[in-house]
Amino acid sequence: MSILQTLVLAVIQGLTEFLPVSSKTHLLFAQHFMGTGEPDLFLIVVLHAGSLAAITVYYARSWLALLRDRRREIPRLVVGTVPAVAAVLLLKSRLEPLYGNLLLASGLLILNGAFLFLSERLGREKEGVPEAPLWKALVVGLAQACALLPGISRSGSTIGTGCLLGLRRGEAVRFSFFLGAVAIAGALVFKGRELLRGQGTPDPLPIMIGAAAAFGVSLAAIKVVEILSLRGKLSLFALYCALAGAGGLVYGFLRG
Repeated sequence: MSILQTLVLAVIQGLTEFLPVSSKTHLLFAQHFMGTGEPDLFLIVVLHAGSLAAITVYYARSWLALLRDRRREIPRLVVGTVPAVAAVLLLKSRLEPLYGNLLLASGLLILNGAFLFLSERLGREKEGVPEAPLWKALVVGLAQACALLPGISRSGSTIGTGCLLGLRRGEAVRFSFFLGAVAIAGALVFKGRELLRGQGTPDPLPIMIGAAAAFGVSLAAIKVVEILSLRGKLSLFALYCALAGAGGLVYGFLRG
C-alpha cells in the first residue's frame, strides 16, 4: 500500500477501534471505496499495536491502580474476557467469511446504532465496576463476543451493556477499554504467530507512519468517548451508525 492509503487506514483504525461505530465495518468500507483489498497481516498487527499502546498510555495510572487499589476488578476482567475467547475458538472459521459481506455489516451497523440509542436512554448509574457482581461482567463479556460480528462495535456493545446494567458511565467506558486492551493483546499474539509463518519484509516508512497515526488518533478517540459518555451524548453515534449503515446498504444493493 502507498503511504496515503496506509495513513487513511491508520486513521480509520484509530478512530473506530474506540468510537462505538464498528472498526471492522469501516475498514470494509475503506477497502471498497479505495479498492485496496484486504490490508496485509503485518499492517493489521502494527495498527492494532498502535491502538493498544494508546490504551496503555492513556490509562497508565488506572492500570497501576488496578494492581494496587482496585484488585477486585481483576476477576471481573477475566470473567468479561472469557466469552470472546470462547467465541473465537469455537466460531472463528464461521465468522471470517462474514467480514467481507457489506450488506450484512451495514444492516448490523444500523442495529448497533439502535442499541446505542436505547442504552443511552435506559441506562441508570448505580455502581462502579469493583462493586458490580461477577454476572454483570459476564454479560458485558457476552456483548463483547457479539461484537465479533461485522457491523457490531466492540466498544459500543460493551459500554452500552455496562450502562444498561447500572455501571457508572465513566467506569463503563474504562472497563470497556480495559477489556479491549486484553482482546487486542490476544489478537496480536494470535496474528503474530501467523506473521512468523512467513511474509516478505515490509517497507518500514508506511508502517512507522501508520503506527504513529493509529496511536495518536486512538488517544484522541478514547478522550472523545469519555467526554461524550459522561455528558450522555453517545446517542450522537447512534445517528451516525444509522446513516452510515443505510448508505452501505444502498451502495451494496446498487453494486449488485
